[in-house]
Amino acid sequence: MTVYLSLKAALSQPKLLDSCFTFCTATASYLVKLVVVSDNDADTAAVAMANEAPVVLQYIPELLTENVQDFMLFLRHFKDQLFEVGRQSATS
Repeated sequence: MTVYLSLKAALSQPKLLDSCFTFCTATASYLVKLVVVSDNDADTAAVAMANEAPVVLQYIPELLTENVQDFMLFLRHFKDQLFEVGRQSATS
């Protein structure tokens, strides 16, 4: 239990969380822009509802999407208020 609490305390430092959140947001934005720009002639709604993934995503390592997903799950379990702060700053 001591190892768990120590790890949670180390990973919950505000400066580290802000940096990781910024990095994951930038990574997610980059992936979305890749998909939208590669299918420039297609409608955005059609891209979202496509049965097959766009070709450009075949060249992106799964590690990128897994890292974003794992960080978002970590935030959801341990630092849910960071999502609230992000939502408040986005609406103002």
